[in-house]
Order: sequence, then structure tokens, then C-alpha cells
Amino acid sequence: MKNEKKEWLYHKNKENTFRYVIGENGKKIVACIGINPSTAEPNNLDNTLKSVKRISKFNNFDGWIMYNLYPQRATNPSDLDNEINHTERIKNFGAIRLSIKHLKIDTIWVAWGDLIEKRKYIPYCLSDLYSKLSDLNLNWKIIGNPTKKGHPRHPLYKKTKSEFIDFDIEKYINEKIKPKAKGFDKTYIDGIEFK
Repeated sequence: MKNEKKEWLYHKNKENTFRYVIGENGKKIVACIGINPSTAEPNNLDNTLKSVKRISKFNNFDGWIMYNLYPQRATNPSDLDNEINHTERIKNFGAIRLSIKHLKIDTIWVAWGDLIEKRKYIPYCLSDLYSKLSDLNLNWKIIGNPTKKGHPRHPLYKKTKSEFIDFDIEKYINEKIKPKAKGFDKTYIDGIEFK
């Protein structure tokens, strides 16, 4: 059997400080959403993306794509901006929505663990992203049971044979996320708040 070369899906800013999309194209693609990107690039995946690729393949997806709730590159989420960059958040959400529609993705695997609590604006990013994707009729999945705090498990150190299970994202957002997203639900255009 010949080793098939994959087409990379990759979109970042010019300075390489923000990454919006990384993955490998396929006939059946799963999208995984994490907190923020690290240093991974095409043909140079970090351990998290190696896990995403393996688990996706086990669940019968020949392609995968990684999105993040916040697009700033940081190997440690503690190094993320203290204040939200709304311009980058909006660019990120645009890239996510357009690529989901263009690639005909219907399955979203959420995988951020308790890291969603690392910055106060990240729950808002999730709540806002979900509102922008809710009309697409997506299938939301997780691997394993949620963390003790009730968040979807991060893929790092998970077995290759981790099966996707259905996840009630709407209930999760209403019960766990929206209460933490208050104060960020204002209207911003190019980082400027409109009242």
C-alpha cells in the first residue's frame, strides 16, 4: 500500500504569532477545538496534534483540522494575553466558520480540559463561537468522561483508541460557560466597543 501524501490546511498571521487553522485534508474531516495553538506547523506536529491525528483516524476520519478558542500561539496557556484581542478573535471565528462550511465538516470534537479557565475571556470566546456556529447543525463530540470540573478532556496523553461520544454542547454552555462569560458579551468591531 502506497503512503498517500496529505494536503495541509494551514492559516496563520504574517508574524506567526496567531494561528487559525492547521490540519490535513480528507474526504471525511473532523474538527477539533482546543484553547490556543502552540508551535505546531505542517510536517512538524506537537504531541497534542499527534494525538488529535491518531484519535481522529481511529474514529474513521481520514482528515482532521485543529481550531482554537483563542488563536494566540503560546506553549503555555499561562502566557496568553491578559486582555482579549478582539480583532484576532474575530479573524479566528471567521476562519473557523468559513472552513467548516467549505470543507463540509459536520463533526466537532471539543477538547480543552480545565484550561478553559486559564483566562477569564476564554469562556466568552467559546460562548460566542458556539452562537456563530449554532445554525450549522453540527455533531459535537468528546473523548472519555468530562473532567471533575465538567470540561471536555484534552487529547494529550489519551489512548489512540479513544472513541468519540456525543456531547450536549448547548447544556454545557448554558450551565458551565455562560455564567463565566459575563462582562465580555459586548459588541466589538476591530477591537472597538460599541454601546
